[in-house]
Amino acid sequence: MGIGLFFTSCTDVVDVDLTTEEPNLVIEASLDWEINDTGATTGNEQTVKLSMSSPYFSQDQVEMVTGATVKVVNNATGEEYPFTDQNNGYYTTFSFEPLVNQSFTLYVEYDGESYEATDTFEEGTVISNVDQSTEGGFDTDLTEINYYFQDDATRDNFYFVKFYRDGDLLNSIETFSDEFINGNLINNFYELDDDDDDIEPLKPGDVVDINFYSITEPYYNYMNILIYQAEEVGNPFSTVPVGLQGNCKNVSGGKDAYGYFRTTQVNQVTYTVQ
Repeated sequence: MGIGLFFTSCTDVVDVDLTTEEPNLVIEASLDWEINDTGATTGNEQTVKLSMSSPYFSQDQVEMVTGATVKVVNNATGEEYPFTDQNNGYYTTFSFEPLVNQSFTLYVEYDGESYEATDTFEEGTVISNVDQSTEGGFDTDLTEINYYFQDDATRDNFYFVKFYRDGDLLNSIETFSDEFINGNLINNFYELDDDDDDIEPLKPGDVVDINFYSITEPYYNYMNILIYQAEEVGNPFSTVPVGLQGNCKNVSGGKDAYGYFRTTQVNQVTYTVQ
């Protein structure tokens, strides 16, 4: 005699009320001063972007902020550099004067609130050589781009690198310090993993831009958290990313702005894969 066991189930739709916060000011202020093996550019043209935050799952278009007052001040000389509102969320200046090892403060006035942030131009490091190989990366069947630079042994250095292959949707980014490599000739590499169906490995003819930034330790720590959060997206066991707090403080007593005021020297190199 056989006994049949039948199990039935039903599915209930559960509506979860997610807590959402009020939109908050987002400040994207990266003052980049380009250098190369022959010296530095003037660095006079700079841009600050202001917008409002939106909920994590929102599909709405980002709200750009106009009508703000934006300026940067040299903290040693008191020289002020006003940024002109372009009426699209971007504020620009063509008269900025960057200085190595000099601190600058960003001032933003918007909607009755005042925000301030300070950062220092770290002396930049120049990439001395770029080549390619298949031996130094994670996969010996794939091509990697190698870049070389001399670390300055007289100070603690923190680095931020952006790689962009022409045609890709996003940059690849990394951060590292000279804690264990101080004063050495350094070789790092860039390789695209072919395990991801959406990414093709490097191939002959690919053009890759390398932006090599010298940054302060606080910005290094900020970017490490940001990169970790980005890498966790898509992990079913990860938590929903929280708003990452940068250095833009509300000095009026209200909520601090999101984003970061960064002042850096950057070395830009372009390499074509052979």
